[in-house]
Formats: sequence, C-alpha cells, structure tokens
Amino acid sequence: MKSSEQVRRAWATIMSMSSFAQLCFNLDSTHSSRYPRPLHVFPVFPKVDVEQIPKLAKQAGVGAIIKKNGENIYSLQMISAYKRRRAFGNLVDFGNYWIILIRTIESPTVAGNIAKRWLKRMYPVITRSYLKPNDLLNILDKLSQIEKSVLKMRGYILRAHDKPETLKKWPRGLPYSRTIVEKTILNENKRLEAMNFLFRINDVFFRTRIETNGHFVFYEGGEQCFSNFYRLVLSKYIELSLSHKNYFSNRERRVVDGEVEISQLTLKSKEKITKESMQSLTAYLSSNYSVAILHSGNPWLFLTVIDRGDGSSFDIYGYPNELQIVPFNKASAESYVKLFHSIGELFPLIEIKEP
Repeated sequence: MKSSEQVRRAWATIMSMSSFAQLCFNLDSTHSSRYPRPLHVFPVFPKVDVEQIPKLAKQAGVGAIIKKNGENIYSLQMISAYKRRRAFGNLVDFGNYWIILIRTIESPTVAGNIAKRWLKRMYPVITRSYLKPNDLLNILDKLSQIEKSVLKMRGYILRAHDKPETLKKWPRGLPYSRTIVEKTILNENKRLEAMNFLFRINDVFFRTRIETNGHFVFYEGGEQCFSNFYRLVLSKYIELSLSHKNYFSNRERRVVDGEVEISQLTLKSKEKITKESMQSLTAYLSSNYSVAILHSGNPWLFLTVIDRGDGSSFDIYGYPNELQIVPFNKASAESYVKLFHSIGELFPLIEIKEP
C-alpha cells in the first residue's frame, strides 16, 4: 500500500492545480490508481468572496489558509477549533456555489469530520447544500435509466433524530429499486440520509456515497472516473439543490401597498402529530435556535424561532396533521432550508403541501 508520504506528495500536486479541468484530470488518475484514498466533496453556497474566508474563519473560532492557484481555483486548509487539526484540499468558485474537495491522508473519517465541523462554524457565510430524500432517489433513477448502464447498490442509511443511523445492506445481485427504499422508509418511519453505490457503463465505472446534506465521499473508479462522477451525479445534485434553495427564496414578510404579504409554508404529515412529538420538536429546535414558546402543544403548538447564525426568524404552528412555518421580515433562503431539514429530521414522512 502507498505510504502516507506518497499520498501527501500526490495530493500536493492536486492541490496546486490551476484549473478545474486540470483538477478533474488528476483526480481521474488518482482515483483509478491501485490504492485510491476517499475524497470528501461538499457543494456549498457562499455569501462572501473567497479571499474573506481566513478573516471570517478566525472570527468563527476556526482557521483557514487560502492560496489562489488559477482562475477560480484555490488550495484550502481548514483548521479546526479542537486541537487545531487540519484538513487539506481545494475550493472551486463557480460564483453562486462552490465545490470544496477534501483529501484523505490517513483516516477518511477524521478528514470528513474536520470539514463538517468547520463548515458548521462558518455558517451563515458558507452554507451546506441539501436535498429532499425524494430528489436523492431521483438522481439514482436517472442513473439507472441510462442505456447499457449498471447501478449496483451497496447499501443505504436511514436515521431518526433520537436514534443511531441504520445501515441497510443491499442484497447481493438485486437491481436498484426505488420502491424497496421507499417501503423501508415508510415502515421504519426514518429519514433517508445516504446511499452508497457503484455505477458502470461499458468500461466506465465509479463508486461513491451521496448524502441528502451535501456530503459526498468519492472512493474509486476506472478511466475518467471523477469526471464522469461530476458530470452524471455531482452536477445533477448541484442543479437540484440550487432549485431547492431558490424555492425558499424571497419568502420574507413584506408590506406592499400598505398590505402585509405572508408566504407561509405548510408541511403535511402522513402520521398524526402528537403532543409528545410537538414537545420533542420544541426541545430539538431549542438546542439549535433561540426559541420562544407561546403555546406548548395541547392541542396545538406555537413557537417563535430565531436562527442564531443570521437572525432569520419564523413562527411555527403545529396541528395534529400539519405544521405551518411563517417567516418574518428577515428570513434568508439558507436559514429557511436549514429549518425545513431540521424539522424533517424529527418528522421523516412530512412533505411540503403545495397551495
């Protein structure tokens, strides 16, 4: 197996790439080698210029070292708050979104955890991307429909907010089936969090893990493996997550011609929302938001929620069969998306009710 020093040298070369095309070419080579190391990929939404990251990271209690290598491509070091541990990689600036790629030298888990904690500290200037579980399945549906392709499932992960994640291994030889995944989600009342699969078309293949919260782990593949992963999976995820974010945009409370305009979001539950589940929601949101309890959930719930990161505020009304979210005059799309997915962690079967 390659030594850590060999891996460091290979990744030092990749970090110095001066264009995204050049970066893809080198990742194709690295991940089709005999002993590839997992690559963590995060599509994120920025509210700042790349050059501001070191200053803002310091204010957030972490650190960052940025170096521009070429047009819209940078080397990046993330420095954690805990023991000042570091994760190394690249940042590619596409304007309204960035792609952050974090390399693995020793432990894949350590590199991924440093990156996730660093991104959490950097909110709201950098925001994680999200997809609804249905959209994640839509990506796999599209892959499975490509002519002469093979989609081999390795497994998928379900989670409930108060329980450890559950890994569901895919039966060997069984073709991908959306129906199987959806039935399991319904039966266990858990949220689809991640899917691990291998995709092959002719001599092209790659293996990856994709999560609803915008964390990819790219493992390995054949010729042009990363380039095809980007074209067939990552770019589709970014397209859908941008659309998802745009759905929550421009919903702030406004006064137009003397009239108050309210753009409320109604979430319909497939199961009855009990007083106990309303209390769980209150407790869960209180750990991440400033929450004022105006009515505690008998038979309905009324909360005011303030995002500690960017000050966005919302009223939440809970009823036996639905939740309503009403934004105030400051309610960013990023905060709205985060709140929606936080609620989804407690109510995995809840869906947006369109007007």
